[in-house]
Amino acid sequence: MLRFQYLKKDQVTADVEVDYATKTVTCRAYTEDIYALPFGVNTSPSIADLNRFLESRCFPKDRRNCRQILDDLGLEEYIPLEIVRKTHGRQLEDYCWIRFEGEALDYERDIRLRD
Repeated sequence: MLRFQYLKKDQVTADVEVDYATKTVTCRAYTEDIYALPFGVNTSPSIADLNRFLESRCFPKDRRNCRQILDDLGLEEYIPLEIVRKTHGRQLEDYCWIRFEGEALDYERDIRLRD
């Protein structure tokens, strides 16, 4: 079972639960802002939707220095879930990020990349 929260700054916008045994993804949304939700308007995401979402929160697979970034993250392969576990899906383009179950991260202290 994989559980994580999707946040915009410190606001939890969704709770996501993934059961790989039954291949189900449950997303509880706490906002109507579709741009702050992991699956947008999709209320019944699949494992494929989850994988696309995770990859969208990573650097491009074909990036010129991909191997160096993977090495810096301590990863052998480009596996979006593993990359996002390390980066929390942070991007310069938005204020959204991922907090996995059991983590006690704070946006201002641990995540913020810019003002």
